[in-house]
Amino acid sequence: MKKVKLVLWIIFLGFIAIIFFSNKDYFLAKQGIQINLFFTEPFQIKELPNAVYFLIFFLAGFLVASFISLSERFKSKKTIKNLNAAATSQLEEISVLKKEIDSLKGSAFNSKTAPEDQNITGTT
Repeated sequence: MKKVKLVLWIIFLGFIAIIFFSNKDYFLAKQGIQINLFFTEPFQIKELPNAVYFLIFFLAGFLVASFISLSERFKSKKTIKNLNAAATSQLEEISVLKKEIDSLKGSAFNSKTAPEDQNITGTT
């Protein structure tokens, strides 16, 4: 499984390299960004290569997505914790019930054998 995962990562990185090198002129071209908020002066960002902008916006999207998924992860951890607690309590209850069954079987076995022993000893 580790080898398959490694091969898939190499293929993925190879595709990324092919995309980058086939569009190298575009990714290395410098471009500035201007943000106009209408109530202030336009904000100019200095010229950077397009690849840097791609990385910045990819990382920003990744951070937003991970922040949004935080609540789901906390809910999942809480659910797992509750289910594990329920499972351990049920396992403890099962072991108690098994001990009770064993003790009842043992007392039933002893009560059945005792009269037979008395009959055998009484007839001899």
